[in-house]
Parts: sequence; C-alpha cells; structure tokens
Amino acid sequence: MYSNKIRLLLILPLLLVSAAAPCADDDNWRFSGFATVGASYSSNDELAFRSSYLNKPRKHFNVFTDTMVGFQFNYHFSNDLDLVVQAIAQDRGDSEVANYFEMAFLRYQFDRNWSARVGRMNYNAYLLSEYRNVSYAYPWVRPPVDFYLPTSSVSYVDGAEIQYRHSANDGVWQHTFAAGKSESNLFALDSFTTIYYDYVLNATTTYEAYDWLVKVTGSYFMGDRTRISGGDFEGFYDSLLAVPDVLWPGVDEVYDHLHMDNEPIWYLSLGYQYNNDEWLVMAEMVAMDSAWTLLSPYVSGYISLGYRFGDFLPYITLAGIEETESPRQLPVPDFSQAPDAETAQYLGLLSFASQEISNAISQSQRSVGVGVRWDVSPSSAIKFQYDHYWIDVPGYALWGVSLYQQVSGDHMSNVVSLTYSTTF
Repeated sequence: MYSNKIRLLLILPLLLVSAAAPCADDDNWRFSGFATVGASYSSNDELAFRSSYLNKPRKHFNVFTDTMVGFQFNYHFSNDLDLVVQAIAQDRGDSEVANYFEMAFLRYQFDRNWSARVGRMNYNAYLLSEYRNVSYAYPWVRPPVDFYLPTSSVSYVDGAEIQYRHSANDGVWQHTFAAGKSESNLFALDSFTTIYYDYVLNATTTYEAYDWLVKVTGSYFMGDRTRISGGDFEGFYDSLLAVPDVLWPGVDEVYDHLHMDNEPIWYLSLGYQYNNDEWLVMAEMVAMDSAWTLLSPYVSGYISLGYRFGDFLPYITLAGIEETESPRQLPVPDFSQAPDAETAQYLGLLSFASQEISNAISQSQRSVGVGVRWDVSPSSAIKFQYDHYWIDVPGYALWGVSLYQQVSGDHMSNVVSLTYSTTF
C-alpha cells in the first residue's frame, strides 16, 4: 500500500506535465500545480492522527499525512466561458479515480457582476474553501484540525452555483448560492463510512476591504443514507430488529439512533481574516446541528496570530471543538427477562456494540499549536509546527481508531510536523 502511494505521488505530476505540454503554445490554456512533501510524528499510541476524514489515519511517524500533489487546468473558450479541472493525489483511503478530482466545472461570466458555475465545485463554506489543499497559500503546516477536519465530511458539491459581486463602501461584496449533491468516504483505521447527501444548499456572503475580510456561510444538507464497510453492519441492524421489546425495552430507539437515513443537517459559520503584510490574524467559528448519529452537533473554532520578520512568519494557534449535546446513553436490555445465560450474553454484546458506535462519533478536544513558516523563494516555503491536543474521551472522533476499539480515560497527543510546499 505504501509503495502504491509513493508511486502515485511520483508518477502523477509527470503524467500531468506530459498532458499539458501540447497546450503550451495555446494561450487559452493554463496549467498550474502545487505540491507538499511532509513528515510528521504523533505521540499517542491508541489514537491515530489525521488531517481529514477523507485520508487514512496514521500512528507515530509517517510521511503521508501532509504529502500531496495537485494540478489545475484552465481553458478559456471565450472571454466569458472557461473550464476548470483540479485533481489531487494524496493519502486517500479510497481508490476511485473520480474522487481524486476536487473540481471540474464550467464557469460563465454574464457581466462584471454576475457569474455561474456548473459541475463539481469546492464546498464554499470557510475561508480556505478555494485553496484548502494548497499548503503554500496559508501559514500553517495544515489548517487547524479542530475546525477543518469535521468540514471534510463534505469536500465538494456536484451541482450549480450563482455568484454576484459588487463594490460598496471601499470594499467588495460577494454573494453565492449553490445547490447540488455530494458523497464522502470517511475513514477509520480498519473501516470506512460512505455518506450520501441527497442535496446540499449553501449560501455565502463575503466582504473584503483593504487588509481584512469577513465571510458568513449557511448550509442545509439532506442526508440520504450511509454505508459502513469493515463490519457486518447490516447484520448488526437486523439483529437489533430481531430482539423483542420484552428483552430490550427501547431497542427500537437504539435502532433508530444508529440507523441513519433521510436526516437534515444545518451549518452556520463565520470567518475573519486580517493581513497587512506584517500581522496576520485568522479566526473562524462554526455551529453544526444534525439529527444523524454519525455527525453529532458541535461548535468549533480557532484563532491564529502571526507576525512576519522578513521571510519568516512565526505563529500561534488556539483551537477547539465541543459537542452541543452530551454523549447519549442508550437504553439497555432487561437481562432479568433473558431465558438463559447465552441469550443474556448475546444481548450484552449487542448493547455494548451499540453504545460504542454511539460514543465513537463524539467530538471534544482543545489544542494549541506553534510554528514558523520560512519563505525560501517566491513560490515555495518550509514550515515547522508543534501541536498539543487534549482529547476528552469519548470525544475522540477526530482521531482514527479501530472498529469497536475501547478507548478509556482522557488523552493527550503531541504532533510534530515538517513540510516543504511549492507551487508551479
């Protein structure tokens, strides 16, 4: 598996450059790319670190957490119509080629104010929406995971977006509205869950003036269904349905809590950025409400402060995520009604597994990170970062664990990272 990842990361840029070569003399084409090579170490022995739900969790030392390569093609059919395609090779858990394409859309500029996009677009909900995977574009080794990792449950929208831009009060307003559908594969150590969204509605308003920017986003999702691989969950659900209520009062409630389909999700975020070429301040906060067990309601946010000394930018980041609802204690079987010890043991195993699945989606942690960015050239940077995490069990959902793994007691983890990022 590791050799396949390395081969893909090395070969893809060569293929893309070869594909772009015939277009070099065509002014309508533009080819660009970005890459990051990194190494990181996470100190926790039980919880595997990750920067996105879409990527594989890794324990201790590894070179895949932050390493990636991406390319982007732009083709202008006319002054008003263009095509954008962006693909990224990174440590994803799935091998579907379509999922390596982050963007593939047609864009039409109606006039100086109005434009529209149709196709696969980035989920435009936070400050880094347009360049989340371009490490060179932001100060940190990776965006703060307390805030950005949960948002990776929706990485793209297949649909359409309308945008309106206009000038006012010495600044620029931008309003967007998008509608479409989405699908995400969320990975653990030995399993993954696919979430299907019937439709996604997303609206944003951004105001930018001089050195600062404010962005507000509201989203509504309708979750269609989920598919969990790595365990016989259909058999597990059937087992719950087969238990009579006399043996497990409230077993129907347990089933409804764990079997997720056709449930709505609401998302509201606020972001602020100040950058005057010396001081850099970035802050975001989000509130998410969901009826899905798999995506428990939470609030999260971060604030990051940096100051430039020539080519060096040291920074500090404080971040955290907390659930807005306490981990749910599910009804338990009435063991006194079990006809024999074997049935009681079977009910106990079902009850334990049900509670562990419910606990596994809890999100509660805080972190502090310090680092420095060194711009070694106009298009490349070296970054070093140290993060310390406090994880409140059972709020370890941002970390990778094995299916049915028991994690007890609060945890801490130190993550040390070094990366080289470039654009070309």
